[in-house]
Amino acid sequence: MASGSTHARHLYHHCLLQLLLLLLPCQQFASHLVDGGGIPTTLDGPFTPVTRAFDRSLRQGSADVPLSDPRLAPRARPPCPEQITLAASAEPTSLWVSWVTGRAQVGTHLTPLDPAAVRSEVWYGERAGHHLRVATGSAEVYSQLYPYPGLLNYTSGVIHHVRLVNLTPSTRYYYRCGDSSLPEGGLSDERSFRTLPAPAPDAYPRRVAVVGDLGLTGNSTSTVDHLAKNDPSLILMVGDMAYANQYLTTGGTGVSCFSCSFPDAPIRESYQPRWDGWAR
Repeated sequence: MASGSTHARHLYHHCLLQLLLLLLPCQQFASHLVDGGGIPTTLDGPFTPVTRAFDRSLRQGSADVPLSDPRLAPRARPPCPEQITLAASAEPTSLWVSWVTGRAQVGTHLTPLDPAAVRSEVWYGERAGHHLRVATGSAEVYSQLYPYPGLLNYTSGVIHHVRLVNLTPSTRYYYRCGDSSLPEGGLSDERSFRTLPAPAPDAYPRRVAVVGDLGLTGNSTSTVDHLAKNDPSLILMVGDMAYANQYLTTGGTGVSCFSCSFPDAPIRESYQPRWDGWAR
């Protein structure tokens, strides 16, 4: 099995487990839609679960957005961090910050980037512009290698992971991530997040969004915009985000059935740069 697919699957299972642990205080929460009344928050519950039949008129396809689209193009030049992502940890006093530096490569003879050549730091604090605390983490590079002529290999940018600990629940934090030792562009712009409340019978995430099969299509943008508009405290991603394995290693156009479109392919191929566009 290709190493890139294994890495992605392990990372997905890790993140899913951590998010499910955080959702334990919300066991009594059940999603409920009120006709004409919008979507209530958990503070309005608990609710009796409601099941509704799927509206098949909504099953409409949407073409993949090309990587040349501004929504998927790199937003920062190396060594500045990009694809900055937050992930819940096992308790509300900790949080994972991940990002990528450098550029991924696609070709036949590739030299992977050195993850030890750049630091993994997160500078943070409770006041905007005052990042007095620093946490360090680890970095890695993964490669997708094919032993077949004509198939292109892939090696990623440097993927950084830093876990922040001893955070205060229900608190706004401001942070920058990257490598502070670099003379210019080593740290990201300032961003912020709010920690989840401490578990208690009357304290839990105000609103939890659950979404899956987002892909990288035109519909993905409207779905993400809808999520952002509802301002959830936590988003549970259940997978299938980029569909990179619907492509040949040379890129091109994605297909709905790989084996149908490419019956002579020696192995299920994947165009890994599709993953790189997802977190942008």
